[in-house]
Amino acid sequence: MYESLRQLIRHSLTGEAEAVFAAMDLAFAIDLCKEEGAGQVELLSGGVNIPVTPLNVYEYVRKYAEHRMLVVSEQPLHAMRKGLLDVIPKNALEDLTAEDFRLLVNGCGEVNVQMLISFTSFNDESGENADKLLQFKRWFWSIVEKMSMTERQDLVYFWTSSPSLPASEEGFQPMPSITIRPPDDQHLPTANTCISRLYVPLYSSKQILKQKLLLAIKTKNFGFV
Repeated sequence: MYESLRQLIRHSLTGEAEAVFAAMDLAFAIDLCKEEGAGQVELLSGGVNIPVTPLNVYEYVRKYAEHRMLVVSEQPLHAMRKGLLDVIPKNALEDLTAEDFRLLVNGCGEVNVQMLISFTSFNDESGENADKLLQFKRWFWSIVEKMSMTERQDLVYFWTSSPSLPASEEGFQPMPSITIRPPDDQHLPTANTCISRLYVPLYSSKQILKQKLLLAIKTKNFGFV
């Protein structure tokens, strides 16, 4: 939604704005999907007959966002609140800020590598000697430490289906693990997000490990193995 509305604003500032808006044929009305109750809702009185133009697009964006984010969501949010208070006493939440609650629910947005290291266990299926396995672990964590924050979030998402770490160890169930597969420079790492397990072949070099890992996390596809 954000990107679509942003593009509308950008289109309104171009030299071809009038033609673009005429082609889009938008009005001050929203067609609701089945989950939202279906039908059509006017954002203004008589909105179905009011075309969106470069001159009124800001009002349209404001009304559209307000309806999608507040009006449509009001009933589900009330239901969520009721359900939450059924299992958590209201006084247990009174001292929490919105940020505190977000951290409890979503975890930390910043992926702390040392925290991830402390959470993670390794399983060996490669059959290689201890020195090679230790070298591989060092390669892996060295690569992760040098990743950008976005790449770390992509890695954790690929690995666990969540782009963030929980606020505490108790929130990480199951705990993350890495299974080292037999030597193979051809295949990409895969993951089973249901059990937070990453499967990585024992690549022959740190550079190959880095290339394969970055390629795998960019696809955001999970290989159930």
